[in-house]
Amino acid sequence: MAFEDLLPLVGHKGRFQILQALSLAIALIFLGTHFLIENITAFVPEHRCWTPLLDNTSALLNVSGNLNFSSLLTFSIPLDSNGKLEKCRRFFWPQGQLLPPNVTGQNLSQLETEPCVDGWTYDQSTITSSIVTEWDLVCDSWTLKSLSQSLFLAGILMGYLIGGYLSDRFGRKRTLSPSFFTLAVSGTGVAFAPSFQVYCCCRFLLGFSISGVLLGGGPLIMEWSMTQHRHLVAIMITMSISLGHLFLGFLTYGIKDWRKLQLVVSVPLFAFFLITWWLPESARWLIVHNKCDDALKVLRQVAKINGVKEQTLTVEVLSSTMEKELDAGQVHYTMLDLFHFPILRTRILCLSLASFTTGMLFYGLSLDLQNLGHNIQMLQVLLGASSFLSRFGALLIMNCLGRRTIVVTFFLLAGLFILPSAFLPQGILRVVFAMLTINCAMVSSSCNGVYYHELLPTVVRGMSIGFIVTIDRIGAVLAPLMNILKQYIRAMPQIIFAIIAITASLVVFLFLPETRNKPMPDIIQDLECG
Repeated sequence: MAFEDLLPLVGHKGRFQILQALSLAIALIFLGTHFLIENITAFVPEHRCWTPLLDNTSALLNVSGNLNFSSLLTFSIPLDSNGKLEKCRRFFWPQGQLLPPNVTGQNLSQLETEPCVDGWTYDQSTITSSIVTEWDLVCDSWTLKSLSQSLFLAGILMGYLIGGYLSDRFGRKRTLSPSFFTLAVSGTGVAFAPSFQVYCCCRFLLGFSISGVLLGGGPLIMEWSMTQHRHLVAIMITMSISLGHLFLGFLTYGIKDWRKLQLVVSVPLFAFFLITWWLPESARWLIVHNKCDDALKVLRQVAKINGVKEQTLTVEVLSSTMEKELDAGQVHYTMLDLFHFPILRTRILCLSLASFTTGMLFYGLSLDLQNLGHNIQMLQVLLGASSFLSRFGALLIMNCLGRRTIVVTFFLLAGLFILPSAFLPQGILRVVFAMLTINCAMVSSSCNGVYYHELLPTVVRGMSIGFIVTIDRIGAVLAPLMNILKQYIRAMPQIIFAIIAITASLVVFLFLPETRNKPMPDIIQDLECG
């Protein structure tokens, strides 16, 4: 398009593009930790009821010295149907009768039990403190953990609904800077939350801010890139988020207190808020919105940073070069307008299904790591490392195979890999299939990061991507609900995930074009008129 004829005049792969990419990439590493941090901060350790026989020092003095800890545990906690210790009930002993002499192991099952009226005792060998242990989110309150996860994802969903409009209406930078500030404040606020209710409110605001950062920063950096470099930029963004997952895993080996961990990944965001002030607005966005004077200043600023002596850029040159885009930019589109144009509507609906699929697959499995094994730190590191490598692999193959081929192939593979994990017991093979599924979703997601921008025009790109990723968040919110179906049919969630992945593969193959080495559209007419 016309803007890509202007960009080489100020330098299209110079110092400015490198600094812009690095500043955003490092920030996204810290941002990436917040997506999966509740694998650690909401970790559910082994637990049992607090009992006076085991946990009250003065009561222990009155117990016969012939009884060891194992015996006392037998007299305190009943067994469930699987022969394991009950997590939510204990034997009832009347006050002053801590251990009647006539009770034996044979008649324990006849004793009365009661809920954990005095609280719980938690195993602190893996994680010393989490929101689960601090606010006792177990037994009758176990659903509150899922509530906090859903509220975070709902915040992201709401952010995408609003942030896309703000990004298109007021600019990429004006969306990015306030979002970084709100992200830093809310992330730090989570660490100091005095109650679970305040914690949930801060997590919702955190999710909302993340959307603003992605919807402001993503288009900003993509719109300063040439066609041949866009896949590098998109993969860099997603790889940075995967590095955040990996970084989180390593942090948990040294920081086992949830408040300290939350602070470590939140406070540095204040520095990135300050860094965003030097980033110039997208010149492409400024021109499309008839702000040629501002666009000219920005282009000259970029030329200076890149060390390019441009002498041909004037307001008249910008106006004449992008006359069609300027005329189209005078029209302000609404969300309903996105579905008025046939080709744009088809692309948005198909991309929405692809986005829904990646959201459901990724969050359905990655927020359920604890069910794959008890070593949550190792699983988190494994997830981060494998997703980083899969995104790097996507970078290598994207220009060779094309966007559509990758999305179609890896959705299909994800659907095939996820089915065996439904029928395997907890162990290494189940972990392997789960990780393969997650990483297939990651490769598709990485390619979609380029695909969205190449399929959608500049004038509605932010709004369109905001809508599409909102559907992604709906898939993410529904994913934990799918896992509840395990109570009825163990394989049901995996069967649903597989059907959705295979369906998305077919839809993308049938209805979306290939965009490799093709210019980004700036106006809707570029699509509808061919």
